[in-house]
Amino acid sequence: MGQKSVSDYATAGDSKSLTAIDGKVFNIVAVEDSNYDETPGVKITTKEEFEVDGEKFNKFHTTRHAITKFFSEAVRNDLKSGETIGPVKTEKVKAKTRGVNDYYVLVDA
Repeated sequence: MGQKSVSDYATAGDSKSLTAIDGKVFNIVAVEDSNYDETPGVKITTKEEFEVDGEKFNKFHTTRHAITKFFSEAVRNDLKSGETIGPVKTEKVKAKTRGVNDYYVLVDA
C-alpha cells in the first residue's frame, strides 16, 4: 500500500474571488447562490474568461453585501431567460458614515 496526502483528495474550485477582477470590464451571463458559512454570497458567471494564478476562469464568487443585494429575483429571472448584464465592472464606494467600511458595487462600464 502507498501513502497519500490530504491534497490527493482536494477538489479544485470552479471559481475565484471577484476581487481577482476588480476594475476589469465583464458581462454577466448567470448567477447562482454561493453562501459562505452563514454569509449570503453569489457566484457570477461571466461571458469573458480571465487569467488568475495562471488558470482561466469565468466564474467569480463574492459575499460583498452591495453586490449580492443587486441580484434580485427580477435580475435573476432576466439572466435565466438569456439576458446578459453588462458591460459592468466593480467600483469601490467611499463610505459616508464614520465607522462604516468602504464597499464595492457593480457599475456600468
